[in-house]
Amino acid sequence: MKENGVRVLKILGRDYPIKASASEERVLQEAADLLQQRLSESRQRFPAASKDELLVLTALNLCVPMLQQERQMREAEQRLAACIEQISRQLQA
Repeated sequence: MKENGVRVLKILGRDYPIKASASEERVLQEAADLLQQRLSESRQRFPAASKDELLVLTALNLCVPMLQQERQMREAEQRLAACIEQISRQLQA
């Protein structure tokens, strides 16, 4: 549902109205779909967990790969900077 730039996403049976531009709508819906999928997986793994606990556990599980990717990106940037520095020194020699 969409009204006046507000997108309503349903997560764990609750509606969340979120303002989103037209360009953000698709990725927002994809994020909500991913979250809902991961919440379903968490619910299967932790059937006795409350909705709040499911949200926290799912958020943590989503954050781990994000942090790993950020670390890998920083390491790649450092390697690239070192290569650029080495090339620059060789060109000046």
